[in-house]
Parts: sequence; structure tokens; C-alpha cells
Amino acid sequence: MTKALETLEEHNWRAIGFFSGPVKNGIACPDCGSELIDSNPSICLTSHPPQYRIHCSACGYTGTRL
Repeated sequence: MTKALETLEEHNWRAIGFFSGPVKNGIACPDCGSELIDSNPSICLTSHPPQYRIHCSACGYTGTRL
């Protein structure tokens, strides 16, 4: 049995949803324990290793994650 493929339009809409803005990432805030948010998931800091900017909407914590 073959896997059903998604259409190009379906793929593009799914990709736009990911890159359109902040996304919860499932990591607990070190200050208050709320879920952290990737501030701009489409921008990767080109450090070694690469990092992403994160923030907490509950307490205002900001930082980066690997």
C-alpha cells in the first residue's frame, strides 16, 4: 500500500503556518515554569551550534535555545 502524498498547496500552507510567527516549543521557562515560545522560528542564529531566540510570555524571560 502506498502512502498518500500531500499536495504542494497543502505543504505550502503547513509551512506558512510554521514560519508565520511565534511557536510554543514545549520547553519550561527557567524562571516561572510556563511554556517557552520560539520568538521567530524562521530565523536561526548561525552560531556553532545553531540557536533560536526564545521568550516567555508569562514572565518576560528571554534567551536562546539550541
